Amino acid sequence: MTRVRWQIASSLTEIPVLERLRALRGLDGSAPEEIHDPGLMLDMDKAVERITRALRDRERIVVFGDYDADGVTSTALLYAWLRSVGARVSYILPHRVEDGYGLKAAMIDRVLEAKAQLLITVDNGTSANEALERAAAEGVDTIVVDHHAQTGELPPAVAILNPNRREDHYPFKGLAAVGVAFKLLQAMNAENRISYLDLVALGTVADMAPLKGENRLLVRRGLRVLNESPRPGIRALMSLARLDEREISGRSISWQLGPRINCAGRMESADLALEVLLAPEESTARRLAQRLESVNQLRQEIQREAIAGTEAALKKALEETGQLDRAVIMVGDDWHLGVIGLVSGRITSEYNRPSIAFTRVLGDGVVKGSARSVPGFDITAAIGEFRHLLEEFGGHKEAAGLTLREENLQAFINGFTALANREITEEPERELAIDCELLADEVDLGLLESIAELAPFGTGNPFPVFLLRDCTVTRRFVFGQGKHLKLWVEAPLREAGAESARRFEVLCWSGGKREQDYPYGKAFDLAFELGSNRWNGETQLQLVLQDARPVELRTATSIG
Repeated sequence: MTRVRWQIASSLTEIPVLERLRALRGLDGSAPEEIHDPGLMLDMDKAVERITRALRDRERIVVFGDYDADGVTSTALLYAWLRSVGARVSYILPHRVEDGYGLKAAMIDRVLEAKAQLLITVDNGTSANEALERAAAEGVDTIVVDHHAQTGELPPAVAILNPNRREDHYPFKGLAAVGVAFKLLQAMNAENRISYLDLVALGTVADMAPLKGENRLLVRRGLRVLNESPRPGIRALMSLARLDEREISGRSISWQLGPRINCAGRMESADLALEVLLAPEESTARRLAQRLESVNQLRQEIQREAIAGTEAALKKALEETGQLDRAVIMVGDDWHLGVIGLVSGRITSEYNRPSIAFTRVLGDGVVKGSARSVPGFDITAAIGEFRHLLEEFGGHKEAAGLTLREENLQAFINGFTALANREITEEPERELAIDCELLADEVDLGLLESIAELAPFGTGNPFPVFLLRDCTVTRRFVFGQGKHLKLWVEAPLREAGAESARRFEVLCWSGGKREQDYPYGKAFDLAFELGSNRWNGETQLQLVLQDARPVELRTATSIG
């Protein structure tokens, strides 16, 4: 089991918890948040002028997106708005397997088939030099709406809207592509632009863009739209995810809505997710959302089977050798290409090791892999050490993709594993960031309600994790067909009196097999998130366990 090192940002203090959290997250006013003038983004005036001309002259427009949630929501936003103002507009989404990421020169054929005079790329285009050179040669103007970092010379385009292009001085660099698309609507002075903020919230959170600065304000306003007047497709997804009677939050997007939008592009065609978002009325939305739900259930099933098989193999290896290699490599004969990245990500997260998930699903002796890494290990550079065995590869320090022939697979596995074992010299150790240490007196429903002021939570602004010391186990209960564990603990109050301790209910998701790790009467320090449960009309406080450490090991790492 991976060891866990606790990083405690704030120890016990008289400063109120909410003030401590605000200061820790830069939400105390020291870094002002604002919706910036879209005109501050380079080329925005050129984009506005070109779209205005296209609308005036009834030119044909094609929006070219991407297959992930950011690309789908960006496409939905621009396509829906352009249609609402009478544009002659169509869209194209690439296929993950058949087309790959980004706009390729060959795909310009589809743009020409649509007789487009203006092409708008969203969530891609900054590095599509060859494709946009061909578009220009064919007389098609292009506007790029993107957020990916510029890595080379910019392609030929009328306008490139990207806060992360080198010479752009837009004040906030963390916008997702859907956020950049919304800035374009602002610049166009779209009358109904607020109604599109639900798509901005969905795409921004699902793309794991940082929920700071301008993103934080856009997502907060977008969540308001989602809760007050969701479009038919999103309402249908909310119902299938059993969210229709709950308040939609950043977490709802991260865990329920975002994966459903992403699964279409992973498993089939992203067009299905886009059709859900664009559904004009309830019956169509429900029918399309049900199709999307079936795709998501298939994705979940394949992912579960792949992870279960991998974990069984790791358990066997641990039993036989007493240790695991510093990298985990797994191979499936028929794992779906859209799932291997999720499998690799889960294994890396769970075991804190670099991992590569391979699949033979394409046949013909071709093996494709998706890799994820841990801090300090550049996985793309490591894979590159074996380029002589590969057909192709690419990525960055944290993630990569690769393709090789079956006859080279075992040599690659042996070489990569040996390299990881050499370079990663210490037993992997995961870090858990803890915001504040609390006293039992401070842990109540009032605190849970107050931290809602810091929402939305997600990347860059995670849900707060707290520390409560000296919690003694008084009761435990396994539920959910043996999968989960519930503990009841007592923690001492600040001042001993008639009531010297408070009792808390602790939820340990996926902790069913660890019941014996928490003996009755034993004291632990608990790292937890605050949650609640409504039962018989009453709201009850719950501590959602993130990690636990016996008090006698207080100076060491946790029991993980």
